[in-house]
Amino acid sequence: MSAETLAGQAAVSTCLAGLAIGHPNLPAAYITLSQHTPRELGVQLDSPSKLEAWREALGVDVGLVRARRVGEQESLAFDARVYGVDFHVHAVYERDTAEAVAS
Repeated sequence: MSAETLAGQAAVSTCLAGLAIGHPNLPAAYITLSQHTPRELGVQLDSPSKLEAWREALGVDVGLVRARRVGEQESLAFDARVYGVDFHVHAVYERDTAEAVAS
């Protein structure tokens, strides 16, 4: 069901604003929302540690995180319904970068 107006995306926008207020140190992300999926939010990050911060802030079980490859790059992702919004969170990163962050 598509949203016809910006008000149709208000639940996702409000959820995102609540996260920003409740978790002010949550890493910034490339965030997408669409009129075609007004109850969904895409969150793209560039490191495993940033994905972990989002997972913790959303209260998502670690068992929902899955690892995979996107071309030559590593990827972690999880999908979860939180606050009535479907979150699709993923991080695509270079393995060397992730290992440096972990050190």
